[in-house]
Amino acid sequence: MHKITAEPGYLRAELFARETVEETRAFLSAVVRSNASHRRSSILILVRASKPIFQVVPHGLMEYFEELSGTAPSQIALVGDTRDLNLSHEYIELIARQRGLNVRSFRDEAKALAWLNDRRAPQDRRHGAERRQQERRASAEGRQPSSVTG
Repeated sequence: MHKITAEPGYLRAELFARETVEETRAFLSAVVRSNASHRRSSILILVRASKPIFQVVPHGLMEYFEELSGTAPSQIALVGDTRDLNLSHEYIELIARQRGLNVRSFRDEAKALAWLNDRRAPQDRRHGAERRQQERRASAEGRQPSSVTG
């Protein structure tokens, strides 16, 4: 069972109680069709109470992500409700990045939406993450980050 809604700024696609690869294909195909009519560049995919799938390439599931990523710039956020689903989504993220796709996995919906709504260029987001990492390191060492001390 699935539910797909066009939200302001993104497409929300929810999948519930998926058991088979065929159900996953049907869901992703419905997401592709829905996005063709709503034309959103950001897509939130929520998977709940479903079995994880790790053989995404042999089953041809990455092609759906490639088709969804055809809208430039595009972002696809994956959220699962179990540890195994999160591991599966992390694997999908890895394969997607190897193919040059902007897919990220998240453990909660709020963080996924924050990423989808972040309108900075991808390289600016990366610099922000590097800056936060430097600040954490500096804090752990008991000093102020170099960018603050001027």
